[in-house]
Amino acid sequence: STLIKKWSNFSIRKYVAIISLEQHQCYKDDFNAEYEEYQNLHSHIDKIKENFRQFHEQWKSLTAGSEAHQVKKDKIMKTVLQHRIIL
Repeated sequence: STLIKKWSNFSIRKYVAIISLEQHQCYKDDFNAEYEEYQNLHSHIDKIKENFRQFHEQWKSLTAGSEAHQVKKDKIMKTVLQHRIIL
């Protein structure tokens, strides 16, 4: 995601103490420009967390070594790999 790349390059030095209304507006504009993308990323991560919570609950009820256990394990690994690519 572009937001993750942007945050990995984030530097606090970009922002200095606000001493004017113009600076305040610039900071506000920067924030607003990125906020929707942040919300979308946050929502996506929440969905991923919920999927893994559900996997965990289902996993606990399976017998290790059973066919159902292996099928669930394969599904979880596929999901993990898909989310690694997305994020």
